Amino acid sequence: MTSDAVVTAAEIARIAGVGPAAVSNWRRRYPEFPAPVGGTATSPHFSLTRVVDWLRDSGRPVSLSPADVAWRHLDAVRDPARPGAVLAAAGAFLAGERPAPTAGGELPELPELPGLPVEIIRLIDGLGSELGAAGAFEALLSRWAEAHARQVETTPAPVAALMAEVLTPADGQLTGPVLDPACGTGSLLLATAAAGAEALLGQETDPDLAEITRLRLALHGCAGVSVTAGDSLLADAFTGKRAHAVVCNPPFGQRHWGRGELGYDSRWTFGLPPNGEPELAWLQHALAHLADSGYAALLMPAAAAARPSGRRVRAELIRRGSLRAVVALPAGSTSTHAMGTHLWIARPPAASDADPPVLFIDAEHALAEAPDQDQCPGKSWQFVRDTVLPPWRAFQRGEEAPRGPYCHVSPATDLLDDAVDLTPARHIPAETAAGVDRAQLAADRTRWQQALEALAVGPPAVEWAPAERRPAALVSLEDLARTGAVRIWRGSARRETGSSGPLSPEAHSRRPPAERSRGGEREPIREGDVLVPGGASGGPRPAGRAEAGTVPGPGVTVLRPDPAVLDSWFLSGALSDGAAGRRLGGGSGAAGRSGRVDVARLFVPVLDLAEQRRIGKAFQDIAAFGEALENAVDRGREAARRLADALAAGQVRPLG
Repeated sequence: MTSDAVVTAAEIARIAGVGPAAVSNWRRRYPEFPAPVGGTATSPHFSLTRVVDWLRDSGRPVSLSPADVAWRHLDAVRDPARPGAVLAAAGAFLAGERPAPTAGGELPELPELPGLPVEIIRLIDGLGSELGAAGAFEALLSRWAEAHARQVETTPAPVAALMAEVLTPADGQLTGPVLDPACGTGSLLLATAAAGAEALLGQETDPDLAEITRLRLALHGCAGVSVTAGDSLLADAFTGKRAHAVVCNPPFGQRHWGRGELGYDSRWTFGLPPNGEPELAWLQHALAHLADSGYAALLMPAAAAARPSGRRVRAELIRRGSLRAVVALPAGSTSTHAMGTHLWIARPPAASDADPPVLFIDAEHALAEAPDQDQCPGKSWQFVRDTVLPPWRAFQRGEEAPRGPYCHVSPATDLLDDAVDLTPARHIPAETAAGVDRAQLAADRTRWQQALEALAVGPPAVEWAPAERRPAALVSLEDLARTGAVRIWRGSARRETGSSGPLSPEAHSRRPPAERSRGGEREPIREGDVLVPGGASGGPRPAGRAEAGTVPGPGVTVLRPDPAVLDSWFLSGALSDGAAGRRLGGGSGAAGRSGRVDVARLFVPVLDLAEQRRIGKAFQDIAAFGEALENAVDRGREAARRLADALAAGQVRPLG
C-alpha cells in the first residue's frame, strides 16, 4: 500500500480556499491538472503532493498546515477494517512506546498495531517537535475524528468539562477512581483528570479506541490509568470495582445490547431494561459501580426521558432517590447529531428520604430565549455552564430548593404519574418561567420605542441614473483574483476536541459567520474582508471590527479586496443575491438559490474607485437601515412575548 497521501476534490477546495465547483473547472480547463490516482468516477482521489505542486506552480494559495500534511499521509495507510489503528500507532510513537525505524527504513511493529512507513514517522516526529507530543496527538485526533464522525461518537470538550464539574463534590475536589464504561477516545476521562481525578478506569468495545484512550491519557501525564477493551455490559472488566464517580456517553439506540444474555444480571436492581431502552441499562451499570457517596453523570437521548417502555425503570429510579437531576442540553451539544440530549445525574439508592426530589434544568430553552447569546452551543457554552452549575451546586448541598426561570425541583410524588415523563420543560411551572417584573416591561417598551426612532432616518435617498452613465463593463471575481485585485478562500469545518465547534453557516444573518477562535492554523479574517455565506443565511457583507481575528466557519467564502482597487461595501452590495444572480456566467441563476454558489463565477461592474466608494456608502446606509428594521422587529416581538407571559401568569391586567 502506498503511503502517498490522497485528497478528494472537496479537500482540494479547502486547501486552495475555493469552492468545489472551482476544482471541477480546473480539471476541465487545465490539462496539466493532476489526474486521479484512485477513488471512483464520482469521488476521485488525487495525490496530495502533485496537487500542492500544481497549486503553487499556478500561483494559487495553499493553506496546508504540518498537522494536515501528517494526517493526510497517515490516512493514506489506514486499514479500512481498523480505522483507528494508524492513529494508535502514531500515538505509540509519540508516547515513546514504538522503536525508531530500522536502517532499511521499516518501522518494527508493535503487537496488534500496524507498522508505519519511515516518511510518515518523520512527519509525526516533526509535528511532535512543533506542538509537543500531546499537542501533536490531539491535532491528529481531531482530524481523525472529523474523518470518522459518522462512525465514532466523540464528546466535545465543553460538554465533557461540564460533566466532570457536576461530579465534583460541592465541598471538595474530584479524586477517584473515576470510571467510564464506554470511553471512546477518552474525552470524558481526560476532563475528569483535569478536574483532579487521579485513578482513571475505562472500557471500550473497539480495541483500537481503547488503545487511543490509553495513549491519550498517558501523553497528558495522567497517572493510575487502566483502560481495557471489551463490551462493558456483556463482559464487565471491573466487576466488583467501586468508583467515586462514573461518567459516560453511552452509544445511543443500540438494537442488541445483550438483554437476552443478561436477563438475570444482578445489576438490574431498578428493573430489567426493555430491549429498546439500552441507555437505562448503561445507567444501571454505572450505578452498580458507584461507591455510596459517588455520583454518575450520563449523556442520554431526550427520548429516554419519556419513552413508555422505560417508565417502570424511571419510576423506580425516582422512588429510591437515585435519580438526582435531569438537564436538557442545547440541541447539537454532542458531536455526531443534532438530536436533543439530556444529562442525567444519579447516585446509589438513598433510603433516608421519603419523598426524594429531582432537580430539572432546561438549559436548551434558556439558551434559545437569551436575546444576547449566540445560539450555537459551541460559542455559548459558558452561558450553558452558568445556567446549570449554580442550581446544581445548591441542590447538591441540600440548600433551599433552587427556583429560577429554567430550573425547578419536583418531589417524587409529582413525578410518579402514568407517564413518568422526565423531560425538564414539562416540570418547570409556567409562572416560574415567566419571571416578568414591572421594570422589565417598562424597559421592553423603551427599547422598542428607541428601535422605532432609529428607523426614522430611513433608507438613503437616490436618483435615477441616466442610461449612458450606467456601468456597461463587467468583470468576474475569478479574473479579479487572477490580477491580484481580490483574494478568495473558503472556510472549512474542523471538529475540535479541545475547543468549541465552528459557528454554523446557517446562523442568523447578523451574527458573524466565523469561528470565534483566535488560535488555530486557519487564516484569520481582517476588518473589511467581504464574507459570503454559503446558504440562505443572509447576503454578502464586509467584516466588522468584532470579527477581526476570527476564522471563517464552514460554508463561508472570504473575499479580501485590494483597497486601492475595490471598495468593500461596493463589492458586497454588487454581490447581493438579486444582482449577482442576474450576472452569473452561464445564466444558471444559482446565486438566487439557497444552495452553494461558485463565488468565482460572479461578476461585478467596472467602476473607478471614487464612484465605488460613493455607491458603497449607499450600500452601507441600506445595510444600517435593514439592521435597524430587524432590531425593531426583534424588540417588538420580545416586548410582545414578555407582555403575553405576564398576562397569562396573571401578573398584569389590561387598562380600562
